[in-house]
Amino acid sequence: MPSLSNLPCRLIALAFVAIWPVSLLGQSSTTATGSAQAELHVFDATLVDKNIDPCENFYRYSCNGWFQRNPLPPDQIAYGRFTELAELNRQRLRQILEQASVPSPTRTANEQKIGDEYASCMDTAAINRTGLTPLQPELDRIAALQSASELPALLGHLHTIGVNAFFDMGSEQDLANANNVISSYGAGGLGLPERDYYTRMDAKSVEQRTQYVDHVHRILVLAGETDEQAKKDAETVLAIETRLAKASLTVTELRDPQNINHPTDVTSFSKELTHFPLPAYVAAAHAPVAGKMNDTEPKFFAEFNALVAEAPLDQIKTYLRWHLLHAYAGTSLPAAFEEENWRFYQHELNGAEKQQERWKLCTSRVDHEMGEALGQVFVEKYFPPSAKQHALDMTVAIEQAMDKDLDQLDWMSPETKAKAKEKLHSVMNKVGYPNKWRDYSKLDIVRGDPLGNQERVRQFDFARDLAKIGKPVDKTEWMMSPPTVNAYYEPQQNNVNFPAGYFQPPFFSDKEDDAANYGDMGSTIGHELTHGFDDEGRQFDKEGNLKDWWTKEDEQKFNDRAACMVKQYDSIEAVPGVHLNGKLTLGENLADLGGLWLAWLAWQEKTQAEHLDMNAKTDGYTPDQRFWIAYAQQWCTQTRPEQLRTQAQTDAHAPDEYRTNSVLQDLPEFAKSFSCKKTDKMVSQSPCRVW
Repeated sequence: MPSLSNLPCRLIALAFVAIWPVSLLGQSSTTATGSAQAELHVFDATLVDKNIDPCENFYRYSCNGWFQRNPLPPDQIAYGRFTELAELNRQRLRQILEQASVPSPTRTANEQKIGDEYASCMDTAAINRTGLTPLQPELDRIAALQSASELPALLGHLHTIGVNAFFDMGSEQDLANANNVISSYGAGGLGLPERDYYTRMDAKSVEQRTQYVDHVHRILVLAGETDEQAKKDAETVLAIETRLAKASLTVTELRDPQNINHPTDVTSFSKELTHFPLPAYVAAAHAPVAGKMNDTEPKFFAEFNALVAEAPLDQIKTYLRWHLLHAYAGTSLPAAFEEENWRFYQHELNGAEKQQERWKLCTSRVDHEMGEALGQVFVEKYFPPSAKQHALDMTVAIEQAMDKDLDQLDWMSPETKAKAKEKLHSVMNKVGYPNKWRDYSKLDIVRGDPLGNQERVRQFDFARDLAKIGKPVDKTEWMMSPPTVNAYYEPQQNNVNFPAGYFQPPFFSDKEDDAANYGDMGSTIGHELTHGFDDEGRQFDKEGNLKDWWTKEDEQKFNDRAACMVKQYDSIEAVPGVHLNGKLTLGENLADLGGLWLAWLAWQEKTQAEHLDMNAKTDGYTPDQRFWIAYAQQWCTQTRPEQLRTQAQTDAHAPDEYRTNSVLQDLPEFAKSFSCKKTDKMVSQSPCRVW
């Protein structure tokens, strides 16, 4: 599954591993070959395997039927209910884009942009014919570098076109005053998924570094280098990136906002970079020349400063050339580059057996580049106002359940409870799509110029991001496009965000009962809400400021309960020799457990208000059993061992089987619904609980 590396994940508690955009409001669909897709259900009794004891392995009990029907496609590194919906959605987005790609004087400005970008991306013959010519001006810029003193201006320009070399720079909300936006400089410049890929010494990690060097070598050969020179240059790239990686924070350290809170100002930061004239960089990047900023990783920038002084110029140029090629190898360069990019990142690192069809890559590219232009058409067709209202109603019901649950906590003092309620009552609910659509009028999309379009999109996004600095934060802005199958909580804005594409089967349907909808989508709403009170989110107050609002005693009680969950997930071996990282996944695990509990409470309120007969069976299951099965069935996922390894080492989310079983093991209410005994595997002997 693709990452969300383009989002400021240091400060966003995301609910799920990101997946492709979504579609279809519970309709059956047609694939590219014309075959019908089965209708998706939030609760599906035919997926249950009654040969499995639900008290021994509830995930397999709930999902085995789905596994039997859905072998892992060769072009996927993981395939689950989210991918199932995402693929249906891509079909709808494809139809929108194919229609928009037909030249017509009646096309709107946005239709021209998304249609021409899609058509340009799909024209592989032209891309292969032009080769590296469209990228040559940028390659020439790098080749013309004469001294280290010229590096800042060159790097500033490269950052504007999406070449993430050496470090990252952009905007962020002020951690001390969340209403303001300031400059942010952070660690970056790596080609492997995260810093520990460069430092782990187990046999598999050593092998992956060898494969990475081979990948860089192959790309450089495709770009015209001799085999001998490319091998030498690939080793140079690894050496520079290893040095940067060792000075960077780990993925676990990055989860604590205190570790990345180092306020300063641009002038003072500039003085620290004695070998990198920052004024030349900010001039080329059109970044603020002064004002407050956050140096998220001072140790990293000290090492970067030393590296610039010590590394030979030819090595720096080699490193920049690689990152330029890497930035455009996906869909804008000839097929040989695209295939090599896929071979390493999808096949060797994550186990994919086949490259995805071109239309899928291009559809996802347009959604990533102009998601609100494409999303505006999507919501008009597939997300009626009634669906938005239902989603809001569920969200409010679960917030009310949390309000009542706070009253029942026996470990939290009245003082901290009052502050928690203030934060809860301040949460902004964002459902479906933005109230104001993004303006793409200044973005120039030229039919037949896919690489140039990608450059201009990145320049547009970079400039739009920097334009926020020095201004009040816009809390109405979205960080996901409307068709996306995902959701997130933003701690500095204290809002929950649920794109339109998510409120569809198999996660939500007006045709199904509340037990199914609350067990599935309700748990997601509760998940995002709980993120505001997990180990990261709880450090922010109701305004989104990094401010301690806990008593010392309550903070210690929270940490003691959270430590139980760290230990619980540390014990899970995702693949042989690789355990989950309980500290890395703590926020998501807290949100999974807390979110499901809130959904249960909200649903219980509804059942009592409606006098639902809890003994009546539908499809052979009582309402509470349907609730738990619907929760489990959202996580039915086939995953390659290579992807499981990557996920365990880099992802804040536990694999889906443990997002099911480990959570349910901690809830006595689940055990009661299926008459599980205390000695059964689905009943924890030491249950964890915070919220």
